[in-house]
Amino acid sequence: MLSTLVCLLATQQISVQEPPQLRTICRNGAVVFVDRMPDEPVISVQLWASAKSVPETPDTHGLRHLLEHILVKGQAKDLDRRLETEGCFLTAQTFRDAMQIEVNVGPQQLDLAIKTLNELLKPVVTTQAEIDREVGVLTQEFAIYDDGSRLSAAAWDQAFGKDGLDPFGDLQVLKKATPEALKSIQRKQFYPEHLALVIAGPVDVKKATEAGVELIGMKQGANSPPQVPQRSGKPGRIEANALGEGRAALVGAFDSPGTVAALAAGLAVASEVEDSFVTYTPSVANAVITAGQVQGTSGMGRRFDGIAESDMPHLFAVGRYLAKTWYQRQMSSPRSVAAFRGQLLCQGAGYRPEQMESAIKSMTFQAFQQGLASFSRAKAVTVVGQ
Repeated sequence: MLSTLVCLLATQQISVQEPPQLRTICRNGAVVFVDRMPDEPVISVQLWASAKSVPETPDTHGLRHLLEHILVKGQAKDLDRRLETEGCFLTAQTFRDAMQIEVNVGPQQLDLAIKTLNELLKPVVTTQAEIDREVGVLTQEFAIYDDGSRLSAAAWDQAFGKDGLDPFGDLQVLKKATPEALKSIQRKQFYPEHLALVIAGPVDVKKATEAGVELIGMKQGANSPPQVPQRSGKPGRIEANALGEGRAALVGAFDSPGTVAALAAGLAVASEVEDSFVTYTPSVANAVITAGQVQGTSGMGRRFDGIAESDMPHLFAVGRYLAKTWYQRQMSSPRSVAAFRGQLLCQGAGYRPEQMESAIKSMTFQAFQQGLASFSRAKAVTVVGQ
């Protein structure tokens, strides 16, 4: 009996549960975060690169956006086609604080995503002729830039001036771009200490982490990462070349009580205004939350100015619910999870979306009242369109 028991114990498989998440800070400062979501049908692999070393300036305004357009074509300019033949796709976007490159693949195609990003981390291959063609594409894009984005860009301009330049860029600056300028921007944009790689989906956490570290954790970093001064905002009024109008609250870091209260307040009031929108990109730096409408020129501002004391309990309940829903939406799929985590991690290895969730859950009625007040004419940016 004893020998049989020993035999059974020797052959029994021991199940060791894999941790659902793992963050790795590499020696060069890069961060790899793996979020295992076993029931999802796709893997989202997102490379986020902080703009700390390449802030938008009047002289470089839009060069990061132009670089993004050319970079994602790949070394042979056929990357989209190659990925599509494998049933995968690539997207990219340039934000004020970072650049995002995302590869979405099937459950067995993580290696393809890593290989794709490795290609994009190589020095960009381009010519002056290609740059000129791509500037033409961006000119067409700007012509159809949506009104909500134009209103929000104007709010940033009023609030932060040259420290809040819209990442889309200045077409006059882009027309002067050269291959050498884009190569310089790329080198600074992708310093290893500015990188965060987030892998979310049905993956093996250990293997995915090893692949991520091999991709970005072995590159040599810069000697002295820059210390970026905090941007300082101011309220005021600005006109925008767009339809609609809005109010933009000046807020701090993504997880501060004031920021989540302003987000809740903006969402609550916007829910009562037709054709409304609320725009906010989570940041560790000072930012704006824009609540606007794309039809009419007074509805949103009039609603903020007309809030009575008796309205506030109802708005608080609605705003808290909508803020929780907003957060849950950011954490609902591999793509949204990787995006939320990536945009925070590239700004600092210690930042997590859960910090914002905690702030939303602990939001008080008094904090919400202050959030509403941050949209007042005296404290906010008023944006007026055509």
